[in-house]
Amino acid sequence: METVEMVEKMIPAMVSALGIAVLLVLLGELMGGRLPLLRKVFLPGSVLGGVIALLMGPQVLSPSLPEVFPDLERVYSVLQSFPSLFINVVFACLLLGKPMAGFAALWKKSYRQVIMGHVFAWGQYVVGLALVLFVLSPFLGLSELAGPVIAMGFQGGHGTAAGLSGTFADLGFEGGVTIAYAVATFGIVAGAIGGPILATILDRRSSIKRERQETDQSPGGNRQNEKDEKKSELSPLTGRLTVHLALVASVILVGWLFLKGIVFLESSIRGIEAQEAVTGYIPLFSVVLLVGFGTQFLLQGLGWDRLFDRPVLDLISAFALDMVIFSALATLKLSVIGEYWVAIVVLCAAGLGWNLAVLFTLGKRIYPSPWHPYGLGDFGGGTATTASGLLLISITDPARQTDALEAYSGKQPFYEPFMGGGLVTAFALPIVATWGAGIALAVTGAILSIWLCLAFRFAAK
Repeated sequence: METVEMVEKMIPAMVSALGIAVLLVLLGELMGGRLPLLRKVFLPGSVLGGVIALLMGPQVLSPSLPEVFPDLERVYSVLQSFPSLFINVVFACLLLGKPMAGFAALWKKSYRQVIMGHVFAWGQYVVGLALVLFVLSPFLGLSELAGPVIAMGFQGGHGTAAGLSGTFADLGFEGGVTIAYAVATFGIVAGAIGGPILATILDRRSSIKRERQETDQSPGGNRQNEKDEKKSELSPLTGRLTVHLALVASVILVGWLFLKGIVFLESSIRGIEAQEAVTGYIPLFSVVLLVGFGTQFLLQGLGWDRLFDRPVLDLISAFALDMVIFSALATLKLSVIGEYWVAIVVLCAAGLGWNLAVLFTLGKRIYPSPWHPYGLGDFGGGTATTASGLLLISITDPARQTDALEAYSGKQPFYEPFMGGGLVTAFALPIVATWGAGIALAVTGAILSIWLCLAFRFAAK
C-alpha cells in the first residue's frame, strides 16, 4: 500500500515537472528571440528556461514558497532525475537514421576532423588532471575525481554529466556532477557567444561569400523531398512518431539488458570479490550509443532503414536534450558552486584556453583552405555540443561552399563512441579512482602525444 500511495503522489509531480519544463523552455525561447541582447548570443531556450527555473526553485525563493506550493519540492526532486533519464534518449538517437558509409570512405573525408577532435578531447583530460594534481587538490582540497570534468562538461555537456551522476556518487564525490554541470554551462555560453564572434572575425579574413542558398536548391532539401515522396510501409493508423519512439525505446531497453548482463557476468566470475563490479560504473547512455550504432547497421543490412526518417529522430533527440539541459540547470546545487567556484573558474578558463590554442596553432595547418569552417566546427563541438559545431559551420559557411559539414558529420562514428560521452568518458572516473590522477595523467598524456604526432604529420603535408 505504501508503494501504491508513493506512486500516486509522484505521478502528479512527474506531470507537473514535465509541464513546467516545456513551458519554461518555451518562455526561454521567446525571450531569446525577442530580447535584442539574447538574440545576438544564440542561447537556446533550454538554457534560459533552466536559469529561470533555478531562480524560481526552493534554493533561491523564500522558504515560505513551499507552503504556498506544497508540491514544489517534489516537482524539483523529479526534475533531478530528468537528466539521467533523457540522456539515454539523446544517445539512442545519435546515430539512428544516419546512413552508414564504409569506414574507409568516411575516414578519407573526415580524418582531419577525427584527429583534431581527439586532440581537443585528450588535451582537456591532460589539462584538467594536471590542474587538479598540481594546483587544485593541494591548495584547494579538490578531489582528484574533478580531473576529467573539463572533458565531461565541454565534450559531453550536461547530458554526459547527468549520466555520470551515479558514478560520482558511488565514488564519494557527489559535488562532482554539479561542477561538471557548471563547466558544461560555461561551455554552452562560451560556444554560443564566443563562437559566432570568432566566426565573424575569421569570415572577414576569408574569401567565402556569405550567400544563403534557397531551400529547394540545396542538396539536403532535394534529398528530403525524395524521402517525403517515398511511400510508407507502415499502417496509416500508426503515427510515425510512435514508431520512431518505439525504435528508440527498444534501443534503450536492449542497452539496459546488455549492461545488466555484463554486470551479472562479472559478478558471477569474480564471486565474492565483486562487491563493487567495475562494469557497474559504466553509464547506461554509453552502452545505448553502441547499441544504436549496431542497430543502424542492422537496419541498413535488412533494408528496414527506409522505415525511419532522420528528421523525426532529430525532433525526438532535440526534445530530450532540451529536457536534459533545462533540468540540469534548474536543479544546480548552488551551495556546491559556492564552495568550488574558484576551482570551476580555473577549470573553465584552462579548458577554453586549450581549445583556442589548438584551434589557432593546428587549425591553420591541418585543415584545407579556407580552414576556419572546419576548425570552428570542431571548436564548437569541443567546447559545447555537437549541435554547437553544426551551428558555427552554418554561420561561417551558409552556402556550403566547403565540405566542412560533411567532414564534421563523418567524424562522429570515429569519435562519439569513445569521447564526449562514449567509452573513454564512461571509464574516466573509475580509472582516476583506481589508478590515481598521476597515472591517469601519464596515460592521457601519452595518448594525446600520439594524436599530436598524427596532427603534425598531416599538417606537414
